[in-house]
Amino acid sequence: MNQSFDITLHEKCAVIHLSDSILSDTGIAETLLNVDQHISEGVHNWILDGASLAYCNSIGLNLFIRVLTKARNKGGECCVAGIQPTVQKLMNLSKLNEIFTSFASVTDAVASFNK
Repeated sequence: MNQSFDITLHEKCAVIHLSDSILSDTGIAETLLNVDQHISEGVHNWILDGASLAYCNSIGLNLFIRVLTKARNKGGECCVAGIQPTVQKLMNLSKLNEIFTSFASVTDAVASFNK
């Protein structure tokens, strides 16, 4: 299955919509190129939308970390929104919950950047 990650732009941030599961690196390189392109255009704040992400492994967590690093290197931030319990459990085990701000929904996360 080819994984695709849709990116939507908002006033002061961009959202990467994650879906199904992330178990391979299929589509990740293309997504990171898109992130780089948006960052070069001035989009430095990112939201990882996990509302439709049922499961991920370390490859998915690596995507999270890479987007966070790219954002912070440009003075921005990256947060997660709507993370499902299975993914939240993995984030807790890996301690990523300590470095990512988490929001219940994308709407809440977008609002935090628009303050």
